[in-house]
Amino acid sequence: MIVTFLCLILPLYCFTVLGINEKKANFTAERWLAKSDERVYMIDDLLSRTKLIGLSKEEVIMLLGKPDAIERFKDDNTIVYYLGNERGFISIDSEWLVIWFDNAEKVLNYKVQAD
Repeated sequence: MIVTFLCLILPLYCFTVLGINEKKANFTAERWLAKSDERVYMIDDLLSRTKLIGLSKEEVIMLLGKPDAIERFKDDNTIVYYLGNERGFISIDSEWLVIWFDNAEKVLNYKVQAD
């Protein structure tokens, strides 16, 4: 009886958790701006569906909103977005989206970095 119960409840629990995570993982500009604490889940969807290389700084800001005012990872040709706590079982660091621009203010490169 207990084994049968566990065989039914465990898969149901796993599917529920996967469904919640799938919902959190879908990127939209509206969710990115409204749910800044869930950006870490959306970043993979954003990067797989959106070609950032070549976008202008203005286009990036229109898509992702105003960058975070942080000095970490920042120089004259970068903007930085805070994503949230590092993904994984033990998250002790934060994750950031760092975007580098060329002299024409077009996206040259980007990287998700932990601090």
